[in-house]
Amino acid sequence: MNGLRLKTELAGLNCTASAFSANAVPPITSRKLTQQKISAILANQEDFSSPTEAAEFFGAVETMKVLQEHVFPFVPINWSDGRVKDALIQTFEKRRNESDPIHHRAWFVRLSISDYFKGLRSDGTEIRTLNYFDGDAVAFTNYELAAEVVKRLKQRDIPAKAEALTCERRQSTITVSLEELGL
Repeated sequence: MNGLRLKTELAGLNCTASAFSANAVPPITSRKLTQQKISAILANQEDFSSPTEAAEFFGAVETMKVLQEHVFPFVPINWSDGRVKDALIQTFEKRRNESDPIHHRAWFVRLSISDYFKGLRSDGTEIRTLNYFDGDAVAFTNYELAAEVVKRLKQRDIPAKAEALTCERRQSTITVSLEELGL
């Protein structure tokens, strides 16, 4: 259970369950949890629905700590003040851009006029997607790796070509090795 850890972290920030519920919202987390759910977690009556969700909410706590550290001279933040959420979101975005930068141009593997390469199934058939820009299709930051994928797909009689496109893709969605694709 994550309740004791969360309770300790929030106490260190002088943050209530209601204030945390109001501030730990998208885009900082994938979804908002109600004050009742946060209170139940703090009381060890419930837990987060998954380890991924727990990591998101503890990430929100880390972002709150970073924001608190930037207040100088040290003055406790009133987490229940609605204006704090905007500063918290800005801090989150800054931290995310530092740890997972955005690339504005990437190489993609086009399979047809509207399909892009997403990966290979266990039987060796390709997985196609229409959506190259939202993290669906494999993306590369260098042409050489994209060209190698094209070469290996053509060896499997799958027509393909590498194409540079403008779009915003985070580093975490960039393919850096052929092993990731099963090639």
